[in-house]
Amino acid sequence: MPLFTYKAENKEGKVVQETIQASSREEAASLLRAEELQVLTIKDVKQGVSSLFDAKISIAEKAAFCRFLATMLRAGLSLHEAIEIIKQESDNKKMRKVLADASSQIRKGRSLSVTLSQYKEVFDPVFLTIVKAGEESGSLEKAFDYLAKQLSRSYEFSQKIKGALMYPLVIITAMVGVGFLMIGFVLPKISAVFLKMNIKLPTITRIILSFGSFVGENLFLALGAMFGLLILATFIIANPKTRRALLLLLSKIPAVKKIMDQIDVARFSRTLSVLLKSGVSIVDALNVSADSLTQPKLFKRARQFSSSVAKGESLSQVLVKGKRVFPLIMIQTIKTGEKTGALEQVLEELADFYESEVDFRLKRLTSLIEPVLMLVIGIAVGVMVIMVVAPIYSIVGGLQETIGR
Repeated sequence: MPLFTYKAENKEGKVVQETIQASSREEAASLLRAEELQVLTIKDVKQGVSSLFDAKISIAEKAAFCRFLATMLRAGLSLHEAIEIIKQESDNKKMRKVLADASSQIRKGRSLSVTLSQYKEVFDPVFLTIVKAGEESGSLEKAFDYLAKQLSRSYEFSQKIKGALMYPLVIITAMVGVGFLMIGFVLPKISAVFLKMNIKLPTITRIILSFGSFVGENLFLALGAMFGLLILATFIIANPKTRRALLLLLSKIPAVKKIMDQIDVARFSRTLSVLLKSGVSIVDALNVSADSLTQPKLFKRARQFSSSVAKGESLSQVLVKGKRVFPLIMIQTIKTGEKTGALEQVLEELADFYESEVDFRLKRLTSLIEPVLMLVIGIAVGVMVIMVVAPIYSIVGGLQETIGR
């Protein structure tokens, strides 16, 4: 439903500026008049294509929102008042827009979970399920406490993964940059000089020089093509189908597959633990937790858990059937947690363990990649030098032959 911002004057003569959802501007004005507000202006919040350029709400910002909201609710503030305060303090336009809408909807009696479910690009199923469970149990501040901790852990985990991959990314970017400088600026200048000489050159040398000359004469076209390829690559990677295909391809590499398995197991354990602590039933919790898995094999297996548990099987019994998919240590630990009645705590410890394992394996993989990257850099530099030096040697040889005649 479209979102509108409005300015209106209330009974006390105070001008208020809020947002409202309605099917049209006329309906929005009608709803405001029903609240005994004198409408001054109504503007629609543009969505669609322009929303592509809206500010994003990061995991860190969502974690801060949950932490502040839980603190304010514990202090005795109403949900509407707490959201209004956070909205005023937020620097993120997207977050302010979401909170303004939430504040407006809550004052009309709508639940927070229903309002936030309209922003599924911001709030995932886990977030919405925990908020809904908090509302139903009357412990919304505890729900936001759990969310703050879960989001903070997710943020730290993702930062560790990004940090481990940063070094290879920087090296590869530097290689591409140096290669472009050589091809775009050094080779064209050499080509401009030597192609004018009436000297017989080897075929490979003439091809290299001709390519350098073409790039030099069409530098802006070459730059445009390069940026076009970068944009195309970005859109391809952003596409969910392509991303799944890339993940499937990467999962064929044994070392990478082990890390991906552990990342998924850690996410599944963490999500299930938080949902169970929030009071969500195990059947619903398993359905939502399955969505956190990225690998098709694990996802397909996890989607069957809820139906098996609903029939009376324990989680450990269900996991045993797929022991080739989920690690044995996870199954045994969960079985112990079920016997002792501490399943939520056991799942949290499993998540901590596998996150530590992922961190260790990523560091080890990075240390193994470093010498490989150095070798690739050496080969790349050698190729670039040959591309520049080989033509010079060919030309010098041609000159000597000409002088000898």
